Amino acid sequence: MSRRHYFFLAMLLLILFGCSNKKADERAKWQITLDPGDKRPYGAYLASNLIRQSFPNAALEPLSKGFRYDQIDSKLKREESDGPALIVFCGLDFKLSDEEWTNLKQFANDGNELLIFCSSLDEKIEKDLACSKEPGDEMQTGFGNTSPDLNNMNVLSIQSTPIFGKRYGYHGRSLKGYFSVDIDTSNISSAANSEGNRDYNESNIFAPDTLGYAYQMPNLLRYRVGEGHITLHAAPLVLSNYFLLQPGNLEYVTAVLQSLPRNIHKIYTHNYYKRSASKSGLSVLWKYPATKWALLLAIFALLMYVLFEGKRKQRVIPIIAPLKNESVSFVETVGRLYYNKGDHANLADKMTQQFLQWVRTHYFLNTNLLNDTFIHQLTIKSGQPENAVRELLEMIHETRLRSVKIDDPYLYKLYNTIQLFYKNHGK
Repeated sequence: MSRRHYFFLAMLLLILFGCSNKKADERAKWQITLDPGDKRPYGAYLASNLIRQSFPNAALEPLSKGFRYDQIDSKLKREESDGPALIVFCGLDFKLSDEEWTNLKQFANDGNELLIFCSSLDEKIEKDLACSKEPGDEMQTGFGNTSPDLNNMNVLSIQSTPIFGKRYGYHGRSLKGYFSVDIDTSNISSAANSEGNRDYNESNIFAPDTLGYAYQMPNLLRYRVGEGHITLHAAPLVLSNYFLLQPGNLEYVTAVLQSLPRNIHKIYTHNYYKRSASKSGLSVLWKYPATKWALLLAIFALLMYVLFEGKRKQRVIPIIAPLKNESVSFVETVGRLYYNKGDHANLADKMTQQFLQWVRTHYFLNTNLLNDTFIHQLTIKSGQPENAVRELLEMIHETRLRSVKIDDPYLYKLYNTIQLFYKNHGK
């Protein structure tokens, strides 16, 4: 391929990469989050501010997305002197465990309010409230998937006196979810008992009031539960920034919020997006005794290891090699140097000088006069035969006086004599 082909190929790749990034950014822009801090079209930033403005005297506290309702009584319990508390749930799939649903019903029964915006409702909630949630297809229409659903215009209405008969909507994702009420609203307990379910009156759940519609189908239901209420809304995207920015839609959501009691003391908001009925994976494993005890045993073993093996241990003491006598190596090197040069006389002098130095340091003898007295003293201290000592000293005299020819055999003999003295001294 020529340079021109490589250039056009690189330009094509850059164009494709730019287009893919643009499409990804566009999809992310129109992604549903319903997050109170998200200012994108399908975030819930405006709705969070609207809730705060609708109840100016109430304290607002957001709950984490992973919050569970198992301990809702102790977590969100109010004092008797306070007004009711309100929990606003906003997301798509609202699933609960049995214990969580029981706690939420008890929370409402104590005089508090639950406002649930959802696209899909848990079966246990539908069973207890004798209704079914028809899906709104929020994930199938709107920006990022297909063209906006034009049928979402003028789809919503609410039974509120100031705006009765008005309709609301927008060009966006689906708002057409609704509820099918499976009971005669005049006698909620009879329908439940006909299927063998427990008496609704014993649970203090009463027939729902229909407060709003989506194309004449109920999409806003309110159940009285003891002293409080559970309110269901079938179109969670009415809390999105994109819906609230359309002309008139702020009026609709305000009317939904104002239909709640005005003496709300504390508001909790929970933006769950898609909620599962089960807890985290660890809590699921915790339900089974065998797995539970295996995890406990593993944790105990880990603690024991940290407790006993985590103590400070003595470091390994390194082995230090003894110092080498480099002076001997130096002398041997110098000796080989003189020998290779053929300067045998000079090498013989160095050998005798080194021997006499050794005698001085080991036997503390004066080596200035190498006479019979010196021979006698060296013989006694070294423990060697006198004739061997005398022979060695005679060779030292010959070396000093140059009275013999110092060739290879003579040098070899001198070296061996000195080494034999070293080897046998002190014996």
